[in-house]
Amino acid sequence: MTRKYTFRLSDKDYARYDIMNEHEDQLLAKGYQFIAGVDEAGRGPLAGPVSVAACILDPAKPIYGLNDSKKLTEKRREHLFEVIKANCLAYQMVLIPVEEIENSNILTATKKGMAKAILGLDPKPEIALIDAVRLDNPKFIDKLPAQRSLVQGDAISNSIAAASVLAKVSRDQYMREQAKFYPEYQFENHKGYATKAHYEAINKFGVTPIHRLSFLHKLKLGAEKQTSNKATGHQAEQIVTNDLERKGYQILEQNFWLSSFGEIDIIMKKGNRLIFVEVKARQNYDFEDLGIAALDQKKQWKIKRLAEYYFSSRKIDADEIIFLLATARLNDEGQVDKIKYYDF
Repeated sequence: MTRKYTFRLSDKDYARYDIMNEHEDQLLAKGYQFIAGVDEAGRGPLAGPVSVAACILDPAKPIYGLNDSKKLTEKRREHLFEVIKANCLAYQMVLIPVEEIENSNILTATKKGMAKAILGLDPKPEIALIDAVRLDNPKFIDKLPAQRSLVQGDAISNSIAAASVLAKVSRDQYMREQAKFYPEYQFENHKGYATKAHYEAINKFGVTPIHRLSFLHKLKLGAEKQTSNKATGHQAEQIVTNDLERKGYQILEQNFWLSSFGEIDIIMKKGNRLIFVEVKARQNYDFEDLGIAALDQKKQWKIKRLAEYYFSSRKIDADEIIFLLATARLNDEGQVDKIKYYDF
Protein backbone atom coordinates (compact mmCIF):
# COMPACT_ATOMS: atom_id res chain seq x y z
CA MET A 1 0.00 0.00 0.00
CA THR A 2 1.42 3.41 -1.02
CA ARG A 3 1.97 5.75 1.86
CA LYS A 4 0.11 9.04 1.60
CA TYR A 5 2.41 12.01 1.03
CA THR A 6 2.66 14.42 3.94
CA PHE A 7 3.67 17.99 3.20
CA ARG A 8 5.84 19.38 5.97
CA LEU A 9 7.20 22.87 6.45
CA SER A 10 10.43 23.78 8.23
CA ASP A 11 11.78 27.00 9.68
CA LYS A 12 13.82 27.34 6.49
CA ASP A 13 10.63 27.34 4.42
CA TYR A 14 9.13 30.17 6.45
CA ALA A 15 12.37 32.14 6.37
CA ARG A 16 12.76 31.63 2.62
CA TYR A 17 9.22 32.85 2.00
CA ASP A 18 10.02 36.20 3.64
CA ILE A 19 13.28 36.56 1.69
CA MET A 20 11.62 35.62 -1.61
CA ASN A 21 8.76 38.03 -1.03
CA GLU A 22 10.90 41.17 -0.92
CA HIS A 23 10.19 42.14 -4.53
CA GLU A 24 6.46 41.63 -4.04
CA ASP A 25 6.46 43.57 -0.72
CA GLN A 26 8.21 46.52 -2.33
CA LEU A 27 5.68 46.60 -5.19
CA LEU A 28 2.73 46.25 -2.82
CA ALA A 29 4.11 49.19 -0.80
CA LYS A 30 4.15 51.26 -4.02
CA GLY A 31 0.45 50.57 -4.58
CA TYR A 32 0.53 47.61 -6.97
CA GLN A 33 -2.28 45.15 -6.23
CA PHE A 34 -1.95 42.50 -8.92
CA ILE A 35 1.60 41.23 -9.40
CA ALA A 36 2.14 38.37 -11.83
CA GLY A 37 5.02 35.92 -11.73
CA VAL A 38 5.98 34.35 -15.04
CA ASP A 39 8.22 31.36 -15.79
CA GLU A 40 8.73 28.46 -18.17
CA ALA A 41 9.74 24.81 -18.11
CA GLY A 42 11.11 22.66 -20.89
CA ARG A 43 13.30 24.86 -23.05
CA GLY A 44 16.06 22.25 -23.10
CA PRO A 45 14.43 18.86 -23.85
CA LEU A 46 14.66 16.97 -27.12
CA ALA A 47 10.91 16.32 -27.15
CA GLY A 48 7.67 17.86 -26.02
CA PRO A 49 6.33 21.39 -25.67
CA VAL A 50 7.62 24.36 -23.77
CA SER A 51 5.37 25.01 -20.79
CA VAL A 52 4.73 28.56 -19.64
CA ALA A 53 2.77 29.79 -16.63
CA ALA A 54 1.73 33.12 -15.16
CA CYS A 55 0.37 33.46 -11.67
CA ILE A 56 -0.94 36.23 -9.39
CA LEU A 57 -0.54 35.25 -5.76
CA ASP A 58 -2.91 36.46 -3.06
CA PRO A 59 -0.96 38.45 -0.42
CA ALA A 60 -3.62 37.44 2.12
CA LYS A 61 -2.93 33.74 1.52
CA PRO A 62 0.83 33.16 1.72
CA ILE A 63 2.01 29.88 0.27
CA TYR A 64 4.97 28.56 2.21
CA GLY A 65 7.44 26.09 0.73
CA LEU A 66 7.80 27.81 -2.65
CA ASN A 67 11.16 27.60 -4.37
CA ASP A 68 12.69 27.11 -7.77
CA SER A 69 10.73 24.08 -9.02
CA LYS A 70 13.98 22.27 -9.94
CA LYS A 71 14.98 22.33 -6.28
CA LEU A 72 11.73 20.68 -5.14
CA THR A 73 10.98 16.98 -5.10
CA GLU A 74 8.35 15.75 -7.51
CA LYS A 75 5.83 15.08 -4.73
CA ARG A 76 6.44 18.49 -3.18
CA ARG A 77 5.95 20.18 -6.58
CA GLU A 78 2.72 18.33 -7.21
CA HIS A 79 1.38 19.23 -3.77
CA LEU A 80 2.24 22.91 -4.26
CA PHE A 81 0.73 22.79 -7.76
CA GLU A 82 -2.70 22.17 -6.26
CA VAL A 83 -2.18 24.64 -3.41
CA ILE A 84 -1.20 27.40 -5.82
CA LYS A 85 -4.22 26.85 -8.06
CA ALA A 86 -6.57 26.80 -5.07
CA ASN A 87 -5.19 29.90 -3.33
CA CYS A 88 -3.87 32.32 -5.95
CA LEU A 89 -5.90 35.17 -7.41
CA ALA A 90 -5.35 34.00 -10.99
CA TYR A 91 -3.21 31.60 -13.00
CA GLN A 92 -2.76 30.69 -16.64
CA MET A 93 -0.78 27.80 -18.14
CA VAL A 94 0.19 27.55 -21.80
CA LEU A 95 1.85 24.67 -23.69
CA ILE A 96 3.77 25.79 -26.78
CA PRO A 97 3.69 22.90 -29.29
CA VAL A 98 6.71 21.52 -31.09
CA GLU A 99 5.51 22.95 -34.41
CA GLU A 100 5.72 26.48 -33.05
CA ILE A 101 9.16 25.85 -31.55
CA GLU A 102 10.41 24.55 -34.90
CA ASN A 103 8.80 27.35 -36.91
CA SER A 104 10.60 30.09 -34.99
CA ASN A 105 13.10 29.17 -32.28
CA ILE A 106 12.91 28.11 -28.67
CA LEU A 107 13.35 31.59 -27.16
CA THR A 108 10.86 33.28 -29.49
CA ALA A 109 8.30 30.54 -28.85
CA THR A 110 8.83 30.82 -25.10
CA LYS A 111 8.38 34.59 -25.09
CA LYS A 112 5.20 34.29 -27.15
CA GLY A 113 3.86 31.76 -24.67
CA MET A 114 4.70 34.03 -21.74
CA ALA A 115 2.81 36.90 -23.36
CA LYS A 116 -0.22 34.66 -23.94
CA ALA A 117 -0.15 33.48 -20.33
CA ILE A 118 0.00 37.04 -18.98
CA LEU A 119 -2.80 38.24 -21.25
CA GLY A 120 -4.94 35.29 -20.16
CA LEU A 121 -4.94 36.34 -16.50
CA ASP A 122 -8.07 37.71 -14.84
CA PRO A 123 -7.72 40.05 -13.01
CA LYS A 124 -5.21 41.71 -15.28
CA PRO A 125 -1.78 42.20 -13.68
CA GLU A 126 -0.35 45.68 -13.24
CA ILE A 127 3.22 44.39 -13.39
CA ALA A 128 4.86 41.11 -14.36
CA LEU A 129 7.95 39.65 -12.72
CA ILE A 130 9.58 37.44 -15.36
CA ASP A 131 12.38 34.96 -14.95
CA ALA A 132 15.43 36.23 -16.86
CA VAL A 133 13.78 37.47 -20.08
CA ARG A 134 12.02 40.56 -21.34
CA LEU A 135 9.01 40.35 -23.65
CA ASP A 136 9.50 42.53 -26.71
CA ASN A 137 7.24 41.04 -29.39
CA PRO A 138 5.62 44.01 -31.22
CA LYS A 139 2.39 42.00 -31.49
CA PHE A 140 1.95 41.96 -27.70
CA ILE A 141 4.07 44.77 -26.27
CA ASP A 142 1.28 47.40 -26.14
CA LYS A 143 -1.08 44.97 -24.41
CA LEU A 144 1.31 43.82 -21.70
CA PRO A 145 1.69 45.35 -18.24
CA ALA A 146 4.94 46.78 -16.89
CA GLN A 147 7.73 44.20 -16.73
CA ARG A 148 10.61 43.47 -14.45
CA SER A 149 13.11 40.80 -15.49
CA LEU A 150 14.77 38.99 -12.59
CA VAL A 151 17.80 36.76 -13.17
CA GLN A 152 17.21 33.43 -11.39
CA GLY A 153 13.81 34.84 -10.55
CA ASP A 154 12.36 31.48 -9.53
CA ALA A 155 14.84 31.43 -6.63
CA ILE A 156 14.27 35.03 -5.45
CA SER A 157 10.56 35.70 -6.05
CA ASN A 158 7.60 33.77 -4.69
CA SER A 159 5.44 34.82 -7.63
CA ILE A 160 7.93 33.52 -10.19
CA ALA A 161 8.53 30.38 -8.11
CA ALA A 162 4.79 29.68 -8.12
CA ALA A 163 4.72 30.09 -11.92
CA SER A 164 7.75 27.81 -12.13
CA VAL A 165 5.89 25.07 -10.26
CA LEU A 166 2.78 25.43 -12.44
CA ALA A 167 4.83 25.29 -15.64
CA LYS A 168 6.95 22.33 -14.54
CA VAL A 169 4.13 20.15 -13.21
CA SER A 170 1.81 20.82 -16.17
CA ARG A 171 4.57 19.85 -18.60
CA ASP A 172 5.45 16.72 -16.62
CA GLN A 173 1.79 15.69 -16.69
CA TYR A 174 1.71 16.17 -20.46
CA MET A 175 4.82 14.05 -20.96
CA ARG A 176 3.41 11.26 -18.79
CA GLU A 177 0.35 11.23 -21.02
CA GLN A 178 2.54 11.05 -24.12
CA ALA A 179 4.37 8.08 -22.58
CA LYS A 180 1.14 6.08 -22.99
CA PHE A 181 1.30 6.61 -26.76
CA TYR A 182 5.06 6.07 -27.04
CA PRO A 183 5.95 3.64 -24.22
CA GLU A 184 9.30 2.65 -25.72
CA TYR A 185 10.68 6.17 -25.15
CA GLN A 186 10.03 6.24 -21.37
CA PHE A 187 8.87 9.85 -21.40
CA GLU A 188 7.41 9.35 -17.93
CA ASN A 189 10.97 9.05 -16.59
CA HIS A 190 13.03 11.69 -18.38
CA LYS A 191 10.19 13.97 -19.62
CA GLY A 192 11.91 14.37 -22.97
CA TYR A 193 15.29 15.54 -21.68
CA ALA A 194 18.57 14.33 -23.18
CA THR A 195 19.27 11.26 -21.08
CA LYS A 196 21.22 8.22 -22.20
CA ALA A 197 18.04 6.12 -22.24
CA HIS A 198 16.30 8.72 -24.40
CA TYR A 199 19.13 8.82 -26.95
CA GLU A 200 19.14 5.01 -27.08
CA ALA A 201 15.40 4.96 -27.76
CA ILE A 202 15.75 7.54 -30.56
CA ASN A 203 18.55 5.54 -32.20
CA LYS A 204 16.51 2.37 -31.96
CA PHE A 205 12.98 3.59 -32.77
CA GLY A 206 13.50 6.88 -34.60
CA VAL A 207 11.63 10.06 -33.74
CA THR A 208 8.02 10.77 -32.79
CA PRO A 209 5.82 13.71 -33.80
CA ILE A 210 6.63 15.40 -30.46
CA HIS A 211 10.40 15.34 -30.99
CA ARG A 212 12.12 18.63 -31.79
CA LEU A 213 13.95 17.82 -34.99
CA SER A 214 16.11 20.95 -34.75
CA PHE A 215 17.51 19.67 -31.45
CA LEU A 216 18.60 16.34 -32.93
CA HIS A 217 20.86 17.32 -35.82
CA LYS A 218 23.99 15.90 -34.17
CA LEU A 219 22.51 12.39 -34.33
CA LYS A 220 22.51 12.37 -38.15
CA LEU A 221 19.28 10.40 -38.28
CA GLY A 222 17.49 9.54 -41.50
CA ALA A 223 18.26 7.14 -44.32
CA GLU A 224 17.26 6.19 -47.83
CA LYS A 225 13.88 4.51 -47.88
CA GLN A 226 13.79 1.47 -50.09
CA THR A 227 11.31 1.96 -52.93
CA SER A 228 10.30 -0.53 -55.60
CA ASN A 229 11.80 0.36 -58.99
CA LYS A 230 8.50 -0.76 -60.57
CA ALA A 231 6.47 1.87 -58.73
CA THR A 232 5.10 4.62 -60.97
CA GLY A 233 6.11 7.26 -58.43
CA HIS A 234 9.70 6.06 -58.35
CA GLN A 235 9.88 6.06 -62.16
CA ALA A 236 8.68 9.67 -62.20
CA GLU A 237 11.26 10.59 -59.55
CA GLN A 238 13.98 9.08 -61.70
CA ILE A 239 12.83 11.03 -64.76
CA VAL A 240 12.83 14.26 -62.73
CA THR A 241 16.29 13.42 -61.37
CA ASN A 242 17.59 12.86 -64.90
CA ASP A 243 16.04 16.13 -66.05
CA LEU A 244 17.69 18.09 -63.24
CA GLU A 245 21.03 16.36 -63.83
CA ARG A 246 20.92 17.66 -67.41
CA LYS A 247 20.53 21.12 -65.87
CA GLY A 248 23.77 20.63 -63.95
CA TYR A 249 22.50 19.33 -60.58
CA GLN A 250 24.17 16.47 -58.70
CA ILE A 251 22.14 13.91 -56.79
CA LEU A 252 22.85 13.74 -53.05
CA GLU A 253 19.95 11.63 -51.79
CA GLN A 254 16.81 10.04 -53.12
CA ASN A 255 13.88 9.05 -50.88
CA PHE A 256 15.49 10.47 -47.74
CA TRP A 257 13.21 9.32 -44.94
CA LEU A 258 12.75 9.89 -41.22
CA SER A 259 9.90 8.48 -39.14
CA SER A 260 7.07 10.93 -38.35
CA PHE A 261 8.44 13.50 -40.80
CA GLY A 262 8.08 11.37 -43.89
CA GLU A 263 10.21 11.55 -46.98
CA ILE A 264 11.97 13.95 -49.31
CA ASP A 265 11.88 12.51 -52.82
CA ILE A 266 15.04 14.07 -54.22
CA ILE A 267 17.90 16.14 -52.78
CA MET A 268 20.34 17.69 -55.29
CA LYS A 269 23.06 20.30 -55.37
CA LYS A 270 24.51 22.67 -57.95
CA GLY A 271 27.38 24.82 -56.75
CA ASN A 272 26.18 26.43 -53.54
CA ARG A 273 22.51 25.85 -54.35
CA LEU A 274 20.72 23.00 -52.55
CA ILE A 275 17.31 21.86 -53.79
CA PHE A 276 14.71 19.64 -52.18
CA VAL A 277 12.23 18.19 -54.67
CA GLU A 278 8.78 16.71 -54.09
CA VAL A 279 7.51 14.74 -57.12
CA LYS A 280 3.82 14.31 -57.95
CA ALA A 281 2.91 12.23 -60.99
CA ARG A 282 -0.65 12.27 -62.40
CA GLN A 283 -2.22 10.90 -65.58
CA ASN A 284 -4.90 13.58 -65.87
CA TYR A 285 -4.68 16.57 -68.19
CA ASP A 286 -4.83 18.82 -65.11
CA PHE A 287 -1.77 17.11 -63.62
CA GLU A 288 -0.35 20.46 -62.47
CA ASP A 289 -3.37 21.44 -60.38
CA LEU A 290 -3.65 17.95 -58.90
CA GLY A 291 0.01 17.93 -57.97
CA ILE A 292 -0.22 21.35 -56.32
CA ALA A 293 -3.34 20.32 -54.40
CA ALA A 294 -1.60 17.19 -53.10
CA LEU A 295 1.16 19.25 -51.50
CA ASP A 296 -0.86 20.74 -48.65
CA GLN A 297 0.53 22.99 -45.91
CA LYS A 298 1.10 20.15 -43.46
CA LYS A 299 3.09 18.23 -46.07
CA GLN A 300 5.11 21.35 -46.91
CA TRP A 301 5.86 21.93 -43.23
CA LYS A 302 7.18 18.40 -42.77
CA ILE A 303 9.34 18.59 -45.89
CA LYS A 304 10.85 21.93 -44.82
CA ARG A 305 11.54 20.75 -41.26
CA LEU A 306 13.14 17.58 -42.58
CA ALA A 307 15.15 19.60 -45.11
CA GLU A 308 16.45 21.92 -42.40
CA TYR A 309 17.42 18.88 -40.36
CA TYR A 310 19.20 17.27 -43.33
CA PHE A 311 21.07 20.49 -44.12
CA SER A 312 22.33 21.00 -40.54
CA SER A 313 23.02 17.35 -39.68
CA ARG A 314 24.97 16.64 -42.90
CA LYS A 315 26.80 19.98 -42.71
CA ILE A 316 26.07 20.80 -46.34
CA ASP A 317 27.84 23.87 -47.73
CA ALA A 318 25.08 25.88 -49.41
CA ASP A 319 24.19 29.56 -49.68
CA GLU A 320 20.78 29.01 -51.26
CA ILE A 321 18.07 26.47 -50.41
CA ILE A 322 15.17 25.92 -52.80
CA PHE A 323 12.04 23.79 -52.46
CA LEU A 324 10.62 22.51 -55.73
CA LEU A 325 7.40 20.72 -56.56
CA ALA A 326 7.86 18.70 -59.75
CA THR A 327 4.50 17.86 -61.32
CA ALA A 328 4.84 15.09 -63.90
CA ARG A 329 2.24 14.13 -66.53
CA LEU A 330 1.88 10.45 -67.35
CA ASN A 331 0.72 9.28 -70.78
CA ASP A 332 -1.52 6.27 -71.45
CA GLU A 333 1.48 3.94 -71.15
CA GLY A 334 2.33 5.36 -67.71
CA GLN A 335 5.41 7.18 -68.98
CA VAL A 336 6.31 10.75 -68.06
CA ASP A 337 5.88 13.02 -71.05
CA LYS A 338 5.89 16.45 -69.39
CA ILE A 339 7.33 18.06 -66.23
CA LYS A 340 6.47 21.41 -64.67
CA TYR A 341 8.29 22.90 -61.66
CA TYR A 342 6.94 25.16 -58.94
CA ASP A 343 8.61 26.75 -55.91
CA PHE A 344 6.96 26.21 -52.54
